[in-house]
Amino acid sequence: MQHLLGYGGKKGEILKASLALFAAKGYDAVSVRDIAKAAGVSEAALYKHFKGKEDMALYIFTVIISDYTERIKQIDCSEDAAVSKLCRIVEITYDLYREYPAEIRFALLSQYSFWDLVAEEIKPHFVIRKILEEGMDKGEIPRQEVYFWIIVFTGIMLQPLNQYPYFHDVLPEFDTLKTKITSLINKVFS
Repeated sequence: MQHLLGYGGKKGEILKASLALFAAKGYDAVSVRDIAKAAGVSEAALYKHFKGKEDMALYIFTVIISDYTERIKQIDCSEDAAVSKLCRIVEITYDLYREYPAEIRFALLSQYSFWDLVAEEIKPHFVIRKILEEGMDKGEIPRQEVYFWIIVFTGIMLQPLNQYPYFHDVLPEFDTLKTKITSLINKVFS
């Protein structure tokens, strides 16, 4: 994900500023004027690089989702059992949140706004679906409608991350939380 912020010059400053604002305030609460001001550029300079706020947000979202999906595809290529793969996805997701909190927070907050605008091949749920189907076929995961399992898995994994900024004072320390979520995935899917 580092390449997202690796751009130099004005485009890089615009991306960094928009990401920070989107992650902190949410997409809808941020204006082009806010982004330009935070990036230290004029609105006209911003429009030289992007068509507008949606174009910036979609660009950032696409880069984040593409990177994430590539990471979980590598997990899928392993010879591990399906439940182990699911647990590894949890670990990677939580590690990414710790390393790139603004990026992951932005992706979590805006997934419903941009999901239909990104290419199917970069959507991570297709990889998760494959892991679950193979696990069910091998008898490693109880038979269930695959999209129900996707909802259960992503809910268990992502809901604590969605709520972490608001409830970090009552939730366990981050590594403990990751361990508890992994343990829960083991229990639910075994």
